[in-house]
Amino acid sequence: MKIRLVVGVFILLLLLGSLSRSEIPREQGVYEYVVTGIPLSYDEALQKLRDAVEKSDFRLISLYPVASPEGCHYRSTVLLVYHPIYAMKLLEINRKTAPFLIVDRINLFQDEKGLHVSIVNPLNVTRTILMDDQKYQEIADAHRQELRHLIQQALPGKATARQYGQIRKKGYIGRTMGVMAGGPFDEKIGEIFRVEAVSDFPATVQKIEQALQTPGPKWGLHRVFTLHLDRVECDIIGVSGATMESRSFEIVGAGADDSRKKYQCPGIDHAAAYPFELIVCRDGNAVSVRMVDMMYRMKMYFEDAGKWAFAKNMGMPGSLTDEVKNCLKKAFAAGK
Repeated sequence: MKIRLVVGVFILLLLLGSLSRSEIPREQGVYEYVVTGIPLSYDEALQKLRDAVEKSDFRLISLYPVASPEGCHYRSTVLLVYHPIYAMKLLEINRKTAPFLIVDRINLFQDEKGLHVSIVNPLNVTRTILMDDQKYQEIADAHRQELRHLIQQALPGKATARQYGQIRKKGYIGRTMGVMAGGPFDEKIGEIFRVEAVSDFPATVQKIEQALQTPGPKWGLHRVFTLHLDRVECDIIGVSGATMESRSFEIVGAGADDSRKKYQCPGIDHAAAYPFELIVCRDGNAVSVRMVDMMYRMKMYFEDAGKWAFAKNMGMPGSLTDEVKNCLKKAFAAGK
């Protein structure tokens, strides 16, 4: 009798697990609204969000004010946060790709309809970065729900889960027109700089940070944050720049959301695309600086800009990568 009961409970748990997985939609937006129409001032909402993060199991890495396009008086701030326990789970799954998934980005932004908060959707990016459409969706959804709960408990307004940005049915991102920026995520990670014969990892990271302190000449790229990952000699450096941000938002415009077409600066709803990540890790006696191919990353977060927008701005991703490389090369060449 006891054996039958145990078997019955086990089968029930399996069925419930399958049900919860089936409830996760295949079509997922890159971004997701959490609260809209927040009846607070911008600064009040930002402070409440900050206080909520600091009282939670998440850790606040940085508050980053993102640059709006020229002539736009609306504001956007990206709160960069991470969950230490969740970060360790991700690293256990895939140490190579997980560092690009660890930092959550919360976007507090204004537009003609008021004040809103959205996030980069963990369901969407987890499928792409961990390269499995089913296996990690439940843990990603649990993380998403925890993030949403944190925000909704902190702020009044209308709760929503409306998706936007590129809506994808699968994690794999194919090539645009058969040639542009597609493929498995792990194949898009490249080493952009390397320091040989390193005896002091923290000192080398500090030198990389210093190299990225001054905004670059074209895109204004600079270090926004550094996050040290426990148990591994690996740091995440967040990089962004005002010119890159404002230009990106001008390019994407309203994206796939026609309701935003007449807004003054519709693209700032995509602000959580930034900063982008440099992963700095010890590699034997060397230190390797890695990043995702910039065209591929732009496609991850801005594909709803459309094929024509990408075609007209083909040179931008390479130029961004070159600015980072040149900053690092100059700094380390000067130290020789």
